Amino acid sequence: MSFPKALTSVHKWIGVVVGIQVLLWIAGGLVMSAFPIELVRGETQAATIEPRPIAADEFLIDLRSTLASVGPVSALKTLHVADRLYLQVERIGLTPVLVDTRDGRMIDGIDEATARTVAELDFTGNGRIIAAALTSERSSEFRGALPVWRIQFDDARETTIYVSPATGQVIARRNDIWRLYDFFWMLHIMDYKERVNFNHALLIGASALALALAASGFWLLFYRVRLRR
Repeated sequence: MSFPKALTSVHKWIGVVVGIQVLLWIAGGLVMSAFPIELVRGETQAATIEPRPIAADEFLIDLRSTLASVGPVSALKTLHVADRLYLQVERIGLTPVLVDTRDGRMIDGIDEATARTVAELDFTGNGRIIAAALTSERSSEFRGALPVWRIQFDDARETTIYVSPATGQVIARRNDIWRLYDFFWMLHIMDYKERVNFNHALLIGASALALALAASGFWLLFYRVRLRR
C-alpha cells in the first residue's frame, strides 16, 4: 500500500475515533463565546454595593479584649453583612468567626434569616426566594468550601445564590445560562466528574489525535491538489 493510501486510511480511522469530540469542542467554543461571562456568572443581576464608611455608633467593642478571647489571630477585616457591621477574624488553625462590632457577640456562622437577607440584597432580578438550605454536599454546581447556604429564586433563569456561613458574603451565583455553559465546559475539557482538570491524559490524547487528524487532512489536501495539477 502506498503512503497516500495508508495515510488516507489512518485519517479516516482517526476521524471516526475523535470526530465527535472535535464537534463537541467546536460546539462548546460557540456556546462559550456566545454568552458574555458577566451574564454567565450572574453579575448582570447582582447589586452594586459601594463601600461605605463605618459610623461611630457601629464599632463599640474593645478590640484588645475581643482579640484575646478568640485565640491566635492572623487577619482582621470589617465587613457589612445584611447592613450590620461585623469584624471578620481569621484564626490560626481554626475557622474564621464574625464578631458583632456593637456588642462583641461572636458568631460561628450566620443563620438562615441572615443568609436570605444577604441573597435578597444581592439579587436584582425578578424573583423571590423559594428555598434556603445549609448544605454540606459537594455538587457540580458549587465547588467551593462547605458548608454553604444555598438560596434558590423562582426567576426565569432559576438563579441560585451561594452565601458563605463563615463570612456572610455571596461567594457564587448560578443560573440556567451558567449551567448550560458549565455543561459544554465539561465536554470541552473532558473532565466529566469535577469539571476543573484540563491536564489529564484523556484530553491530551484526544488533542493529539485531533492534531494528527488535521495534519493528515492538510497533507492529503495538498497531495491531491498537486496530483490533479
